[in-house]
Formats: sequence, structure tokens, C-alpha cells
Amino acid sequence: MIFVEKHKSQPISKLQINEAFRKVRANKGSAGVDGITIEQVNSDIRKYLYPLWNRMFSGSYFPSPVRQVLIHKEKGKTRPLGIPTIVDRVGQQVISTELERIVDKHFNPNSFGYRPNKSAQDAIEQCRINCLKHSWVIDLDIKGFFDNIDHDLL
Repeated sequence: MIFVEKHKSQPISKLQINEAFRKVRANKGSAGVDGITIEQVNSDIRKYLYPLWNRMFSGSYFPSPVRQVLIHKEKGKTRPLGIPTIVDRVGQQVISTELERIVDKHFNPNSFGYRPNKSAQDAIEQCRINCLKHSWVIDLDIKGFFDNIDHDLL
């Protein structure tokens, strides 16, 4: 045989799927390209979330296309925003929660962006503490960083 199939099982539980759906439902987002709403998924969880768990567990999950919506910005500009399906958001939440559990402990204690249990108020308090310890400040904000960076290098 030329190809040897390897088992792709992932340690994802049904409980993780249910917890992820609870978080997605709390965010109250709109439907993706499939038109399925949070209410529809909530009304028949087994129909929508069991196949997601089965595919994620077996390693055969692939997300659906993402619905694009243009968000109006200042000066008449627009920015594209991708809206995944509800089921894909649940899958993303499962992965995000698992990655946070593994990776978050390696972050610098002064890092506050997009981290669990960290808020803007926590960042301000840490700045206050740091200002009492140090006589210098570094402020860095690169406008349009992800729009302008060489994506091949990234």
C-alpha cells in the first residue's frame, strides 16, 4: 500500500462542545453563509453540534466558507468582516479555549491584549505600577499593521 492512514483522533469531549456553544450563544452573533441562526442550533443541538464534535474528534473537520460583510469606517472607507457559521464559531471556541489553556501561561505578565481574565482596567493598573518602578515608557502602535505587513514573510 502506498498510503498508510493514521488515526487522526483529537481529545475533544462533548462537554467542550457544549461549553463552547454556551459562550457562542452568549455573544449573540448573526448567521453565517448557511443562514442557520443561534436559535436554530439551540432548538436542535444534537442535529447541529453532534456532527461538529464527531468531525473534530475524528480529525475530519473542515470549516464552511465565511460570509463577508463590509463595515463602514470613517471618511467613507469600509473594512471587510468575516462572519463564520454558528457551528464553525463553536469549533473555533473549542480550539481557542484549548489553546489558551496551553499557551496563556507562557505570556509575559505585562501582556493584556485578547487574554482571558485580563481587562483594559487591569492593563491600566499594571501601567500605574510600572510607572512607579521605571522612569521611562515605550508606546507602540502601528497603524494598519496587518494591512501593510508582507504576508509572505508573516
